[in-house]
Amino acid sequence: MSGYRIAIVGATGLVGQTLLQVLEDTGVPVATLVALAREGEGRFVEFGQDRIAVEPLERMDWGRVDVAFFAAGNAVSAQYAPQATQAGVTVIDKSSYWRMDPHVPLVVPEVNGAAIGDSLLIASPNCSTIQLVIALAPIQARFGVKRVVVSTYQAVSGTGRDAVEELEQQTRAQVSGGSVSPEVYPVTIAHNVLPWCDRFGEADYTGEEWKLMRETEKIMGQNLRLSATAVRVPVYVGHAESVYLETEQPWSLEEIREALKTGPSVRIVDDPVHGAVPTPLDAAGQDDVLVGRIRADLHESRGLHLFVVADNLRRGAASNAVDIMRFIGTRRNQDIPAR
Repeated sequence: MSGYRIAIVGATGLVGQTLLQVLEDTGVPVATLVALAREGEGRFVEFGQDRIAVEPLERMDWGRVDVAFFAAGNAVSAQYAPQATQAGVTVIDKSSYWRMDPHVPLVVPEVNGAAIGDSLLIASPNCSTIQLVIALAPIQARFGVKRVVVSTYQAVSGTGRDAVEELEQQTRAQVSGGSVSPEVYPVTIAHNVLPWCDRFGEADYTGEEWKLMRETEKIMGQNLRLSATAVRVPVYVGHAESVYLETEQPWSLEEIREALKTGPSVRIVDDPVHGAVPTPLDAAGQDDVLVGRIRADLHESRGLHLFVVADNLRRGAASNAVDIMRFIGTRRNQDIPAR
């Protein structure tokens, strides 16, 4: 059977499960699929009509595969990604461990696919970064972008399965009058908004905020003046971002819309009169980045406001990783269907 020999590290997690779905949906030819996890023995994953036993990561023979998707956290990527690349495997890593390494390309194919070069280790950005740069890239290409201020509204699935379960449990408890005991987050997330994601760090910016600022600058290849505030909201799937930006060149709203329409993976959802604005529910299960609330700033002539929404598990993780593999395959003249 022709096709890719693929391993998914962290196949039982939320991103791993979404990777399986995206591979199936996009029709990528798969000859071999190896499901890996540190504590996965005795478990199975579904891929198409197949039920695949999860194998222990520690005993993996990397010669069995061509491509490995890593979706199991920093410690796993730090230890096992070099083992895979030394065996000639192309590693597409979803953790944050390698993203800012100057020798590792950080890639969103629609924006900077050429950065992959001949690297066998490619980092996929943070979910909130991916949707932001996809929305910014067509505007940057036509008008230049010199300043960005973004506030994110991030779903709990970005933290993981335990956070999703905690939101479910807390919501049920609050509705029924029961008690709530936060565990994943330091305070209750149900019916609440947490004005921080990750731990506080340098200059009182959180880890999520630093990821967004540093990753965006690396991907877009310029000294971009970007400030971020990352907020966790009681939504299961779908990150939203309120984006204010200032351009180098003047524009009209019509020109901004035309530029966005040329952006790969961008879909404009912007008809406020009829209630058409992007929401996390609209984005769930989609590969597009939805852009709406397109408005000129009232005080800055080159100031623009956008509202950007995407499925953080699919567009912000699994689809970008698969698109990286597709980009590499196309460059090497391998037969990969277009998304």
